[in-house]
Amino acid sequence: MKGAKILIVDDDIDFCTATTKILENKGYEVVIANDSRSARLRLKKEKPDLIILDIMLPGQDGFSLCSEFKESTDFFEIPILVLTSVSTETEGEKYAEKIALHHKADDFAEKPIDYKDLLARVYALITRREITVSEPSEKKKILFIDSDRDFVRSMRLVLEANNYEVQTADTGHGGIRMVKAMTPDLIIIDVMLPDKDGFTVSRELKTNAQTYNIPILIVTTLDKQFRKPDFVHTIAATHKVDELIPKPIKPEVLLKKIQQYV
Repeated sequence: MKGAKILIVDDDIDFCTATTKILENKGYEVVIANDSRSARLRLKKEKPDLIILDIMLPGQDGFSLCSEFKESTDFFEIPILVLTSVSTETEGEKYAEKIALHHKADDFAEKPIDYKDLLARVYALITRREITVSEPSEKKKILFIDSDRDFVRSMRLVLEANNYEVQTADTGHGGIRMVKAMTPDLIIIDVMLPDKDGFTVSRELKTNAQTYNIPILIVTTLDKQFRKPDFVHTIAATHKVDELIPKPIKPEVLLKKIQQYV
């Protein structure tokens, strides 16, 4: 994604300087805005591929600014990563993330953030946008909705080597947005997600006229947490899951499962 442009909206000069260096070292172009007014001007002038947005800004909070951008017909497709230190309490983090998602943010993270995590989120969001604005791919598209990054990373390597296009989301809300953006050929989802469980996500997608026909595989360790593992299969069936597959599973075994559906 070298050459992609990122707009950072944050009044913390030290954070902007450090983050700019990290992103530029990876080939990204970075522009800075320190308040809501300059953010609007920069957005119109630069038309970035991604916005990294703080919440505590002079003049206007980042939540409302996020909604404003997402409700604009000119800029709604630009992904927004809300990155903030608004709270250090566990409950506060969850509350802030829910507010960010309610205001249509594409992703949420707390400061301080590990630079590898930041780069992974940036890459995922920019890649996601490329899918929405590029010509349709002939490759079959697989969406993983799973917060287990090691599992997703290992599966991505296997699937991409077998000519699949792979995208990921680590929350239920983010996964639903991704489904609408990319219309995958298959969805693989875990049950245990940070916001809403995978069963609920499955039911929402399977009761939607636009997404009901997309196969959904739940890959999870949840069955090991019940005295009667078959109960989990019963729940999966009532939530319209196409198949429930226990973790751990070898990538090549899951690949064969995928090939049965796409």
